Amino acid sequence: MTIFNPESILKVESEISEIISSEHAREITLCEQLINSYLDGFRALPPISDSIGLTTVLLLLTTRGFNSLWTSFNLFRKGYYSQSIILTRCALEDWLTGEDCRTNPETLDLLLEGKDEFWKREFKFHQMAKRLPEQIADSWKSIYDSMSSIAHPRTPSLTMLFTPSKDIRLGAYYDKYHFLKAYQVWLIAVSLLPEALYSLTEPEAEDWWQRYSPLYDKTLPEIERVKTQLDKWKP
Repeated sequence: MTIFNPESILKVESEISEIISSEHAREITLCEQLINSYLDGFRALPPISDSIGLTTVLLLLTTRGFNSLWTSFNLFRKGYYSQSIILTRCALEDWLTGEDCRTNPETLDLLLEGKDEFWKREFKFHQMAKRLPEQIADSWKSIYDSMSSIAHPRTPSLTMLFTPSKDIRLGAYYDKYHFLKAYQVWLIAVSLLPEALYSLTEPEAEDWWQRYSPLYDKTLPEIERVKTQLDKWKP
């Protein structure tokens, strides 16, 4: 009988983290800068004065999204790519729900009144996406569907567990393609939240927005750069 030794897993995680930090210093640095910008944004938040209403719900969704992205970052920098994508997907869901709450009173009421059963029956994420502008809705669906194929136990998520020699991966591992994919979708999610956070803090956070908006402008070209790499990838 093999004795489980958690220290061996932690040792591998540490080794993989060192490899990723070395091979992807540029990517990790940008992620850390974006995370620090969010932390400064939360520090700039004024007192919430609407008791329990739209502003409170948006703050909670933004906070939940940040927590998911922080955890997701720590997972893909250690070599847990599918688990990272699952949490990034959760952050996208939080963003979409917040956007829907702004324009659809029924969604906001469902959250405020805690009608979970009605939520499950009537309000699906794809229905919320349809209420977005068409171009954004199409992009969101494409990204969300690709992430869902990894978040759920489907063929893409299962094949990630095979090494090139068809051994099965257990725990953390380094794979450049999987790292870049997790990083790419993380950037997409993290690029959507700044305006949601800013909307909660303006005008008090104008200085924060002016300071960090040039950093957020870097995410789109970086997403495109990584997309080009992934599109050309030959396994």
